[in-house]
Amino acid sequence: MSSQPEPDLVTRISQLEQQQVQLKKYITSLKRRLDEYSQQFNTRPELQQLAELQQRLDELCENRVNISSSPETEVSSVEIIPTIPLLETEVIVSSSESQLVFDRLGSRSVLLEALEIAEERVIIVCPWLNCNSIDEHLLQKFRFCLSRNCQIDIGWGYLGDRNKIGKGWRYNALSDLQQLEQDYPELFRLKLLGTHEKYIVCDDKFAMVGSHNVLTSGVHSAEREVGIRTTDLQIIQGLINRFDESQETEKSEIVQQFLGSIQRLDEAEYLEGIVETEDIEEDDEDEDNFEESQEPPVTAEEFLRRYNEGERDFTGINLAGVDLSGQTLSSDVNLSGANLKGVNLSGSNLRYMNLSNANLKGANLREADLVGVNLNGSNLSQANLYKANLAVSKLEKANFRKAILVGSNLRQANLSQANLSLANLKRCNLLGAILEEANLQEVKLEKAFYDSNTRFPSRFEAVGAYLLVPGASLEEIDLSSADLRNINLTEANLQGANLNSANLENADLSSANLSQAQLQKANLSQAKLLQTNLVQTNLSEANLKNADLTSATLSKANFSKASLVYAKLAATDLSEANLSEANLQNCNISGANLRQANLMQANLRNANFLGSDLNSANLKNAELSHANMSQANLIRINLVGVNLSVVNLSNANFSYANLCGTIFYGNNQLNGINFTEADLRGANFQTANLENVNFRNANITGADFGENNGYPANLKGATMPDGTVHE
Repeated sequence: MSSQPEPDLVTRISQLEQQQVQLKKYITSLKRRLDEYSQQFNTRPELQQLAELQQRLDELCENRVNISSSPETEVSSVEIIPTIPLLETEVIVSSSESQLVFDRLGSRSVLLEALEIAEERVIIVCPWLNCNSIDEHLLQKFRFCLSRNCQIDIGWGYLGDRNKIGKGWRYNALSDLQQLEQDYPELFRLKLLGTHEKYIVCDDKFAMVGSHNVLTSGVHSAEREVGIRTTDLQIIQGLINRFDESQETEKSEIVQQFLGSIQRLDEAEYLEGIVETEDIEEDDEDEDNFEESQEPPVTAEEFLRRYNEGERDFTGINLAGVDLSGQTLSSDVNLSGANLKGVNLSGSNLRYMNLSNANLKGANLREADLVGVNLNGSNLSQANLYKANLAVSKLEKANFRKAILVGSNLRQANLSQANLSLANLKRCNLLGAILEEANLQEVKLEKAFYDSNTRFPSRFEAVGAYLLVPGASLEEIDLSSADLRNINLTEANLQGANLNSANLENADLSSANLSQAQLQKANLSQAKLLQTNLVQTNLSEANLKNADLTSATLSKANFSKASLVYAKLAATDLSEANLSEANLQNCNISGANLRQANLMQANLRNANFLGSDLNSANLKNAELSHANMSQANLIRINLVGVNLSVVNLSNANFSYANLCGTIFYGNNQLNGINFTEADLRGANFQTANLENVNFRNANITGADFGENNGYPANLKGATMPDGTVHE
């Protein structure tokens, strides 16, 4: 008797069979839909374009050597052009109009070439601006390009960074570029685009589009990159139009997020690039072993009320987080042991105050005046002391861990046993500072400067810092706004240095090389610049009162609106120099070379030009009363409209000079002067002594030799324009 399945089991098997049929139908349906989607995806026009581009690249790159192409490709031949031979893989593969640029060295070479050969304009677009690429070498290339009056436009800013732009390493070169924007306002522009594009345009000569972030990374990585360089005018103009027609994002809501983020940035990240990586661990809260104040918090208003009522002892007060920016407090205020964590004291004046053992962790002391302040034992970890003045301050055993001291003045400050680990002292003034037994672990000293009086810990090497001693090599150093009073830099090489607004009062720069340096608005009063090289140096609006520039080389230097009162300029070379609107009152400029110099509207009262060469110089509308120009070479000089009535002109040579409207009224020292071929139209010679003067071939149309109060000009023995001798 055979066994039969139970009824329930039969039912269950039937149900499973039905489900299996339905599942097969569903899978068939899914497969059909998937095939449809695949067909739609694989026939997209973008993929067709990509396939065509890939085919084009394959044709160009095949074997990378001398490939004869078919007529359809319109490429005559392909050759390998090597770049700088650092990596074997770096090559540029070129065609008649286009080149393939391989790897980072290849695109860096294209960038440098653009800066070298551009005549009118270079456009560089890259999302991030990092010091790995924008190093001193590239910045110098920018400056050379700009010095040729060539415009540089940089498009920057990644849209995805709108809430954190500037943070981390990506934008740590922004401050250097902003400085260029200040130095060359008509030629250098940063345009915030919100972009991920990377391209370069050099005039209408060539353009490059590629994968390399050419303003972000250097050339040391072997990361594969590729780009295309082209001389196709249509592509070049298209990129120029794209840049010019793109609206800077500050005109949109997005840029407000960009700029708002920038304003909120920590100075270490945005202004000076102290952060090198995206993630950096915060200090442990118990690291500084600093007890929080147990005093009740006091508001800024309450503190100032008590201060204005005469209270001065605020020992241990709790002012954490208050805003006291811009305040000036008297030196007798005592804030020792105070809780000033996170306080805003930016721009404040706290000179010689007692802040010993105070808690200033994370405080904002940007550009504060802290001269002579007592901060012994204080906690300034992570504080912002950007460009603060801490000269001769007491900072023993103070904690500056991760503090920002960029551009600060620590001249003769006492930092013995201080903790400066991970602090940023870039461009800091450490002249004469005491750093014995200080913790300088991983301190940043790029472009900081010190001298033989600076006392570092034993066996410490100030890597990246500049030693300011006689004969030092300091090319292109940035000492803007630095306090360098009384410094001895004789024979130092400061070519191309940035000393704008620096204080060099009484400094000795004799025989130094300052050619092409920037000294705009610098204080050089009483400075020694004997035999100094200042060729093409910018000294506009500088203070050179009582400075000694004897025998200095100043050709093509810019002294516009500078003060040279009582300066010594004897035997200097000022050929082609710009002295327009400069103040040279009482200046000794005897025996100097002023050929083709520009002295328009200069103040030359009582200046001594004895025996100087002013051939072809321009003194139009200058003030020359009581100046001494005897024995000077004034050939072809321009003195249009100048009053020379009380100027010593004995034995001067005015041949071929432009003296239209010049006033010689009553001058008794013109005897025997040579005016041959001079333009004297409208000149005033009333009552002047012109005995034996030579006017041969001079133009005296409209000149006034008439009487004044019965006394005419004395022309006895004068040779007139036609060669006749006056009776």
